[in-house]
Amino acid sequence: MDAGLAALLGAAVGTLGTGAAALVTGLLGRGQTRMQLRAEHVRLLREPRRSAYVAFTQCFQEVHTLHTEAAISASAAAEAGEPDRGRLLRDADGAYERAGERLHGELQQRQSAVTVEGPPVVTTAAFEAEDALLASRAELSRWIRQLERGATAEDHERVADEALLAVHQPLVRFLNVASATLAEDGLNLQRTPRGRAALW
Repeated sequence: MDAGLAALLGAAVGTLGTGAAALVTGLLGRGQTRMQLRAEHVRLLREPRRSAYVAFTQCFQEVHTLHTEAAISASAAAEAGEPDRGRLLRDADGAYERAGERLHGELQQRQSAVTVEGPPVVTTAAFEAEDALLASRAELSRWIRQLERGATAEDHERVADEALLAVHQPLVRFLNVASATLAEDGLNLQRTPRGRAALW
């Protein structure tokens, strides 16, 4: 092989090697950029979601606290004689009404914010928690109305207490799902039914 051909082959191999190295570097850089964009996307989602989840939880707990205050007053009224019974029932009714104002006003707005921010697993957990809160409210109302009619309503008291306690588990489930969603790092992608990668 003459020197000219050897030099030409050497240059060709060098050019191919340089081109292959540039291609590999470009592909790696592209993948790195894609991962950075995904992480940034998740970071931008995280703060509004966090705010929506926290606001919903705080309002939810305020409503539940007012229901608990109403239950405490109702329980005391069941044991009291007049005029304390009437005053305690008014206290129970007042706490119940304030809870209703928060529930049908601010809490529903907070629920809407959670629904908009998503993802669906968090929205579902929020609705389940709210359903438990509404069930508790219904039992509390039955008990207070029975007491206002002059009945002892011991069975209603037990059912109302159990319903108040039953609110805790769905709320904890919502908090766990919300926390897991916020902890998502953006690199674990969920596959949609069409096979495309979808980022929560």
